[in-house]
Order: sequence, then C-alpha cells, then structure tokens
Amino acid sequence: MASVLVVEDNPEHQAVIAEVVRRLGHSATLAGDGREGLAAAVAAPPDLVVADVDMPHLDGIRMCRALREHPATATVPVVLITAYLPPGDTSLASAEADAVVPKPFSVRELSETLRTCLESPPPRHDPAFTEALLRSLDAGVVACDLDGRLVVINQAVRDFFGDESLGVPARDWAERFGLRRHDGSPLPPDEVALYRALGGEEIRHDGVLAHDRQNRRRWFAINARPVRDASGNILGAVAAVHDVTAEHHQHQYERCKTEVLKALVHAPDADRAGTEVLRAISTELGWPYLRLWLVDPVSDRLRPAATHLADGAPPIQSPAVLDRGEGLAGACWAGGEPIWVPDLRAPDLPAAVEAEHYRAAVAVPVRSADNVIGVLSFFTVEHQEPDPALTVLLSGIAGHIGGYLERRRAEELSNQLAASIGEYIALVGHELRTPLTSIGTYTDLIAEEDDTTTVGEVRELLGVIERNNARLRSLVERLLDLSALEAGHAQLTVGDVDLAAVIAEALPDAPIRTDLPARLVIPGDRARLRQVAENLIGNAVKYSPDGATVHVALTADDDAAVLTVSDSGIGIPSGERDRLFARLYRATNARHSGIPGAGLGLALSRAIVELHRGTITLSGNEGGGTVATVRLPRRSGTSGPARPGRRDETLGGNH
Repeated sequence: MASVLVVEDNPEHQAVIAEVVRRLGHSATLAGDGREGLAAAVAAPPDLVVADVDMPHLDGIRMCRALREHPATATVPVVLITAYLPPGDTSLASAEADAVVPKPFSVRELSETLRTCLESPPPRHDPAFTEALLRSLDAGVVACDLDGRLVVINQAVRDFFGDESLGVPARDWAERFGLRRHDGSPLPPDEVALYRALGGEEIRHDGVLAHDRQNRRRWFAINARPVRDASGNILGAVAAVHDVTAEHHQHQYERCKTEVLKALVHAPDADRAGTEVLRAISTELGWPYLRLWLVDPVSDRLRPAATHLADGAPPIQSPAVLDRGEGLAGACWAGGEPIWVPDLRAPDLPAAVEAEHYRAAVAVPVRSADNVIGVLSFFTVEHQEPDPALTVLLSGIAGHIGGYLERRRAEELSNQLAASIGEYIALVGHELRTPLTSIGTYTDLIAEEDDTTTVGEVRELLGVIERNNARLRSLVERLLDLSALEAGHAQLTVGDVDLAAVIAEALPDAPIRTDLPARLVIPGDRARLRQVAENLIGNAVKYSPDGATVHVALTADDDAAVLTVSDSGIGIPSGERDRLFARLYRATNARHSGIPGAGLGLALSRAIVELHRGTITLSGNEGGGTVATVRLPRRSGTSGPARPGRRDETLGGNH
C-alpha cells in the first residue's frame, strides 16, 4: 500500500481525490495549502503527491519546484491538478510535474493517472548528465590552466573578441574587453566567471554584457566550473558562453511594452501619459533622449508634446515646430514609415539631424486610423542597426499612443490598452470547471454505489451536485446579463426614481447603519439601480465579521447623488485595487476565505452605473475594510441607454 499526499484547498475536491486514492488501495494524507503540503512531504516523503495549482500561501507549481530541489523529495512523483492553466502551459512544464490533470476530470481519469504514477513512475533524467549535454552544445567554450592562462578558446569566442583574446589571462578579461554585468554596471576582475571557477566555484547563467567590434552590445550567459582530476584536485577551469542577446531583447521588449501600457493606463491626462511613456521606454531600452511630436491641427505642423532626457544625457536643440519633411520627425511624418539612422555621422543621411552627441536615431509615426497625427523620435549614443522586432514594438507603442490621443477617456483607455483575453478566459474556465468538477466527480461516486444504496445514503452527495448546479446556472445567467449590458442589447427603462426608497428596499436583514434622506429623485432605471444597491450592500455584509456594522449613506449636491457603502471587513489586498471590476476576478483574500462568490457583482454594478452616466469607485476604509462610492447624475437627460465603455478585463476584480 502506497502513501499519497493530497494537497488541495477545496474541501469537496480534496474529499474526491482522497476517496479515489483509497479505492485504489492506498492511504491518503491531506493538506489544505501548498505550504502545509511541502512541510508534510519533507517530514515524511510520500510515494506520490497530488496537488492543486491554485492554492493560498504556496501554489502547486512553486510547491512542486520546492519538492524537486529538496534531496528528500527530489524523486517523488507529483501530479498537478488545475482549472486555471492549460496542460501545455510553460509554467506547468517548468515545475517538472510527472502528470497534469485538467479540471473538470472524472473519477476514472484521475484513477488511471494515479495508478500509472504509482505503479510505473516516469523515469527521471540524471541532472548531471543533462547539464553535461547542454554544456556540450554551447556556442562558445574557453578553458584555462591553474595559472589562469587560456589553453582552449573556440572559434565563436575568437570571432567576437578577436584572435588576440587567447593571450589574455582569465582575470584580465573584464578590464581588457570592458565587460559589464547585465544591468550595465562594471564587472570587477575577481568576478569573471572563469577566474571564479579556478577558486572552486561552479557558476551557472552568470550574466555578462560586452561590446562587439562595431560597438554593439551583446549579452551572454556563462556557465563555468573547475576542472578536477580523479582525486578532486583543481587543474584549471572551463566556461561555456551562450549568446543570449536575442532572448535578452525579447524580454526587454516585453518589459518595455508592459511598462508603457501601465503608464498609459494610470496616466491622469494626455500630457502625463506622454511623459510617462517616454520615461518607460528610456528606462527599459536604455535610450537617453526621446521626444513625442504631435501634429497641431491649427497650423498643420509638428510641435513637441513631451520630452525625456536621461540623467547626465546631453540635450538636443530642437526647433519649436517642424514642417512636413523637415528634420527626422518631419521626414517620418511625411513618409508615414519608420526611419532608422544607424550612424548619424555617416554621409547621405535620410533626414537632417542636429544631434552632435548622439550616434544613432529612430523615428516612428503615431497613427490614428490612416492618418499620421504625430511622431516618436529616439536618440542613442551607440550604433543601432534596424531591428525588425524593435520596429514592431515601437510601432505598436506609437499605435497605443495614437489610440489614447483619439479616445482620451482614461477609464476606457485602461481597458483597451491593457486587456488580457488570456487571463479572462482562464478566469472563466476556472469558475466553470470548479463546479463542473464537483458535479462530475460526485455523479461518478453515486454511479459507482451498489444498486442497494438508498437515496438517503447518497443525499449528501446529491446536495453537493445540486449546490454546484445552482452556482453554475447563476454564473451563466449573470454573465449573459453582463454581456447584454456591455453590448448595449439590454436597454434601460428610464424614469424618475426615488433613490432613497430603492436603497431602503435593498437593505438586508442585517445590522445596517443608514443615513438616507426622506426622498431623492434622479432619472434612471429603478430595477437596475436596486441591483447595484443590493450588490454593494450584500458585498459589505458578506465580507464583514459577525456583529460588524455596515454604513450606508446617500447624499447629493447640485449635480449628483452620492451613495457610499462602508464596511469593516477583510478589505482589499495591496496592489489589487486596480483589478477590482473585471469579470470573475475575486481578490486573493476573498477567493481563499471560503466565502462563496462568482466575482460578477462589481462588474455588473459598474456596467449599470456607466449606463446611467455615473461612476463607481472602491477605496480602503480608515479602520479597515472597504468603501464603495457611486455617483449618479441628478439632471434629466443625462442618463440613458448608452453603451458602457469596454473595460480592461485584467484590471479589476470583485472584493
């Protein structure tokens, strides 16, 4: 009989997995989260670990990696179960799990997977052999003797550093070739990987930045280790050199895109947006001088809208305006295509550029539909050959700026520029697969009961199926309602509504402190406004401790009615407030609290409020908890069946 450790924070799923293990004739030990599961596995290594991916404190992927790194559990088979990530996701592969079971799964599928892992564990590769194999495929190889003299240097290294590199001792390479760390800081001579290996160190993925003969930056990852004889005495050292420039640029470009989107999402206005975008590009790409030019519709000329100058970088004396075809930005505006100037000192430049302290320049058009409405120009002190991937990145950034300048509405912009369909699909899949897993597995358990089993004996299992079926039906209905609101298919029935009466009707049977006027009439849809009130007050009550008081207040000024709902509940984790209104998203403390919820209440509420031309925000309460604030116009004709703005699915979530 084998011992199986089941690590799952969902009690229903934990019970199903444990029952399957027992039916296979093995013993099951239970853990409610990843941290508890890791401690149990290290203390008493099991024959198999079955773990969910989405767990509090330590998720299944990180727990699996920790098991692989610990000597006591390095070879223990691990089966990961997920409703959030597809089986082919790279993060699952990096965890080195032996099998992945996607939710929803059947009892039969889970039984077959566990039986296979227990009876015939998958073979594991010898890490030392894998390392040796990877080193044999490295593009560059250098080796030195015990005195640090190079005795082996292959052609790939010579092509980059020159034939004279063979005569340079290991310790002198940093100074001779101007080596730097990946962040650009100088590399001390004693930190050269080959020299460190002579001291007995084994170095993996040591990052080095160097310049080639054309003064172009190249990034390398270096593996180095001492060369020992049979007795363990050090005879020298060997290093494998990987050119990771392409990978570095890919990560650099992804970071740049992410930071630009963040800057655009959080910018309060267009002026700040331009400044923050240029700052993000300069920080991530290392370019010291950037300028955003915009077409002045009155004069039909380019005018500078934002400029970024890195610390210590020399300024460029640019004119206050540029005509079409004038200078680098004007030429880009006229041609409507990106312009690269690899060397500003070369003759026959495509455009006149006055930038004596800089070596290369790039300009990309900022478009709105088919019209060029501006130009982004960049200057660097290094030689910069045209890079197709970088051209796509810069053109994409310019496109985002063009869209921002056309729409200008900050909340709509945040949704359109930073939307992540993948995350929304993952959230939908998780919310659908979780009840489906319970329905399917508990149906399987009932089906496997003897024919003599009475309904009373399986009533508890039927209750689980009924509860999850109701949850699934409610989820689908609310998703359809939200989609209809956002698409404009669900129209408002607008009339005079006494908002004070609507809120009073929405109050639940719970300790609520209210400050409501006798009457406050606004134009709106009575049923939809009650839906908003019920969602906000229900959230406040649900996430507050027993006996806590929820405060509901309604005030008004000349322009708007203001509804505030304050609670002293679990609050919002730091860093998650910007994601509170996305469909199906729930804050991490709410998701793992055991309190039921689908993550749709706030998304529905915001769609309804925006159809009324209002706003809804969430903030922290001074004494702990959350304050929800809704502002609705009081004047007739300001609300109506308008279509709400498309929201960014990644920036919100229900409290």
